[in-house]
Amino acid sequence: MSDTFHLAIIPDGNRRWAKQHGLIGYKKLYDKGFQGLSDITETAFENGVTHLSLWGSSHANLADRSSEFFSSIDRAFRDNVQKFTNHPAIEKYDVHIDIIGEWRDSLTPKTIEVFEDAIAKTAHRTGRILTILIDYSGTRERTAAVHSILTDPHDDSVPTDQLLRSRSWTGHLPDLDLIIRTGAWTDPHNSAGFMSLLSDEVQYSFPELLWPDFTPEILNQQIADFRRRERRHGK
Repeated sequence: MSDTFHLAIIPDGNRRWAKQHGLIGYKKLYDKGFQGLSDITETAFENGVTHLSLWGSSHANLADRSSEFFSSIDRAFRDNVQKFTNHPAIEKYDVHIDIIGEWRDSLTPKTIEVFEDAIAKTAHRTGRILTILIDYSGTRERTAAVHSILTDPHDDSVPTDQLLRSRSWTGHLPDLDLIIRTGAWTDPHNSAGFMSLLSDEVQYSFPELLWPDFTPEILNQQIADFRRRERRHGK
């Protein structure tokens, strides 16, 4: 059995939940989406998750959006990543925070500074790894990795799959064990090649709810269900 447990969560359904509950305003919407993440993160680590990856936004989420949407989500990212960095669970579980994606090219300088500070403040920690994916696309990650291989010198004796992984943004992380995606039970799917270089043998779960209704108790159930599954890995 592996010593690692890599869980990824795709928190889908925020806008549908806001429409159902009459929540108006992008900032309120994304604050609500972030609200439960601290408890979810702590619950994941309590359940033996060693690597937790959270998809904060795709590249498409931030491209060609209105200025109102962008300023709201930029502020929500800044405020909530700062809260994450100072949450007691980060110290309790010795958590290193990493933020992966093209956010340095898209977010405001103030938000970039907060992100860089979160990474730097937790860089020495090794107990758990919390990866937040912002302005992230697995399709763009693969494209960047291939471009790097084609344009930068490399050792031809290294197998292609290892080389591709070594040049990718997420390649330093272990293979995914479980992806939980809310808000997609009627149309279970992946999006934008999400962490596709780590998902060859991944298990999926599609709980029948929208992200703001996802609770630590439900996460406990999801992890318990995953541990009951028989993973045959093609055998």
